[in-house]
Amino acid sequence: MKFKLLAGAALAAVFAASGASAQEGWYGAIDLGYHSADGLDGQSSNNASNGQPYSWDFNQEESWAGFARLGYQLNDHWRVELEGGYRPGDIESIRGPASNAILGLCTPGVLRTVAAPTCGAPTGEMTSWTVMGNVIYDFMPGSVINPFVGAGVGINHVKLDAVGQFSNVTGAITAANPAIQNLTIDDDDTALAYQLIAGLAWQATDNLDVDLTYRWLGGSDLDFASTGSNALQPGVFSGEYRDQSVTLGLRYAFNQPRPVVQAVVAPPPAPMQQVARTYLVFFDWNRADLTDRARQIIADAAGARTSARATRIEVAGHADRSGTDRYNQALSLRRAEAVASELGRRGVSRSDIDIQGFGEGR
Repeated sequence: MKFKLLAGAALAAVFAASGASAQEGWYGAIDLGYHSADGLDGQSSNNASNGQPYSWDFNQEESWAGFARLGYQLNDHWRVELEGGYRPGDIESIRGPASNAILGLCTPGVLRTVAAPTCGAPTGEMTSWTVMGNVIYDFMPGSVINPFVGAGVGINHVKLDAVGQFSNVTGAITAANPAIQNLTIDDDDTALAYQLIAGLAWQATDNLDVDLTYRWLGGSDLDFASTGSNALQPGVFSGEYRDQSVTLGLRYAFNQPRPVVQAVVAPPPAPMQQVARTYLVFFDWNRADLTDRARQIIADAAGARTSARATRIEVAGHADRSGTDRYNQALSLRRAEAVASELGRRGVSRSDIDIQGFGEGR
């Protein structure tokens, strides 16, 4: 009985420790970190001289990223939020898969010459604004460290501003090749976007959490119009914008502070049920007088009655199947009386003794 009571109290303490869950209500958050765009793999609507579409990767430099979120805690594990994101970054390079070379970007109107074969460094930038609706699942709500995962869907608005040389033509300037073609892209587009989310939250105070968040962003194709010179007229570039970001943020719950965990006091143990002790006294055949061994057993019972604080003693007499039922009933009563008398001699009050005779029927 003691083991069971102690085990119940331990379980109550464990459940109390995990009971400090997040309360339902609104929260706001701001995240800052860095992002790395996987690039915009653009394919043109017009074909080059070889009959294939222009296909170039616009590679964006790693840069900072920022997010603002407004969310609602639905229950202990689930929350939903509206998220706005900003991912800027300069154009780092443009890679043409036909030659697998990094192509230079030049300022508008500058021609490639023998004296200036590379024509400067890439120039331009690509900026992404996202508006996403996220669903987040918290694995260990109310814990100091709480891992979470989620997913979001929304829109991604990307502005691409790139100018300069978009050609991998090499060699000297000739009449057939008087200048390297120049291209300008200054356009923006909006497309469906989706993202996957994973992170860890640290509970700093009752209402404030610090979120370490990873986001993977993808979406449908974006279209950007281009303006070329000479024979370079790619038309509209179409491609998917993909990005990865890691941020550190502060999330503040506007609802009331989480409840303080109260100590659980186990209820007092129920009074232990008295367990009856049984002593067997044997008699010789057709006899009701006590043997020495019987007196020793009765003495033990009288002593146990005092140490166990027993309130009643029941003496039940029995007999075997020899003789008639009436005789055996009387014999069992005489045997019970003999035991009761010996108990009385050992200090047990007769008023505390119940006598029954069962004969051979029990």
